[in-house]
Amino acid sequence: MLLEQLKKDSLNARKEKNTIKSNLLTTLISEAVMIGKNDGNREPTEEEITAVIKKFIKSNKEATAALQKSGRDDSKEIEEEKILTSYLPKQLSESELESIIQEIISKLSEKSPKMMGQVMSELKNNYAGLFDGQTASQIVKKNLIE
Repeated sequence: MLLEQLKKDSLNARKEKNTIKSNLLTTLISEAVMIGKNDGNREPTEEEITAVIKKFIKSNKEATAALQKSGRDDSKEIEEEKILTSYLPKQLSESELESIIQEIISKLSEKSPKMMGQVMSELKNNYAGLFDGQTASQIVKKNLIE
């Protein structure tokens, strides 16, 4: 479904002569489709497409930071980041994430830092793509140490 939405939006961007959005979505679609083709000539999954979008956002943030550091115009990169972010599922807030992590930890047989992998695994299995891994990791560490 996400792939179809990207294709439709790419077509509309070309019709509207929005070159930034058109070029970005064309590249994004190509990379996402290539993942499926390389893995048995199939359509990419929603998770794979979301991972590609996150990869694009990360690269975009790095480019924006470099442009800002050098004092050059970064408006194109900022526009691209807004476009990419609009295709991600709504992310859990930090407080929602903490609440979920605390619930997972409460079900554990023991509460120690060595249980971090188990907590992160359960979080990923049930809430994949809805949270920032680094933030989740920090919250898990904090809650397992307490």
